[in-house]
Amino acid sequence: MTSVPMLDNILGQPASHRGVLELHQGRNHSALAACAKPIRACRGTVFFSGMGASLFAALPAVSRLAEHGCRVQSVESAELLHYGSAGLQPGDVGVLISRSGGSVEVLRLAEKMRAQGATVIGVTNVPGSQLEDASDFCLRIGAQPDQLIAVQTYSGTLLALLLLAEEVIGAESARLMNACLELLPALSGYIENCLRASDTWRDVFDGPGALYLLGRGPALASVYEGALLLHETAKAPAVGISSGQFRHGPVEVVSDTFRAVVIGTPALTRAIDRSLAADLVKMGSHVRWIGPCGGLDHTQPLADWPLAESAFTSLLAPLFEIIPLQVAAYRLALWRGITPGDFRYASDITSSESGFPLFEPRLSRA
Repeated sequence: MTSVPMLDNILGQPASHRGVLELHQGRNHSALAACAKPIRACRGTVFFSGMGASLFAALPAVSRLAEHGCRVQSVESAELLHYGSAGLQPGDVGVLISRSGGSVEVLRLAEKMRAQGATVIGVTNVPGSQLEDASDFCLRIGAQPDQLIAVQTYSGTLLALLLLAEEVIGAESARLMNACLELLPALSGYIENCLRASDTWRDVFDGPGALYLLGRGPALASVYEGALLLHETAKAPAVGISSGQFRHGPVEVVSDTFRAVVIGTPALTRAIDRSLAADLVKMGSHVRWIGPCGGLDHTQPLADWPLAESAFTSLLAPLFEIIPLQVAAYRLALWRGITPGDFRYASDITSSESGFPLFEPRLSRA
């Protein structure tokens, strides 16, 4: 244990993942299978929905299901609640994710979806939560809790949803569980590697303007979650955007002060993302790479990538690629004299769609 809860949560992820796997291998596997059944039988659209880290954690599972022909979408709960719910059909399935089980938009969306005849699967880390009560089926995540900043609960949610996707595709969750168990020692080593390497990262993470995080496909989970971590932890501006979208105009922001991290873990698009990273270096910007580095010129990796290519290690890459971004957010907070995990405005559970509970007492004293 350290004196900084966020660092403990980063270091604790391998043990937390083991707990997630043990839960779904054992007494709760029947719940995993029960949640997979309505998705497999869905006659309409499967909506994976949440807010913030809960939504981002769903993206690898959504990508996996889409690759296997499932009619699936990821959509922010606030948007679906207020602007998309008129199109919901009785044959739809909502996989609604809230680690706390108390996020206001998710709860209201669950109520609206069930009223319109859709099936709701609640995904939460808190037994007996409001979301569990509001759902037709419940998938408990089983991750160790965090203090404010989502670290273990983010990656645990991601892992639980990947297991769900494998169960939907062909009842293959057991194989993914075994592969993940085998990789946990490598994950521990990678965390230590990133912590050591982060002493040299200040030039790319602590600079003028916003840091850009770029990636595609399942790596978008880490792109968006990494930007959120930098916002929450270090109060630092960051832009998460798909590397394909970045080429269509946003590239005009590039200058000799431009800073970017390119995540190139998905094999399908790695070559074109390597090309983008190399182009940015030629333009004079500061670029770091996350992912396999074989044959990669110009761009310096954040830390040595520990995974060899295989079907299951590719699926589990999002558990690894987020580590350097978690470490960077933690380090940047310290470099800026900020206590990692201290919130100024947001609260750990967003239970209202208006107001900022931590800020309102200051207004009353003004």
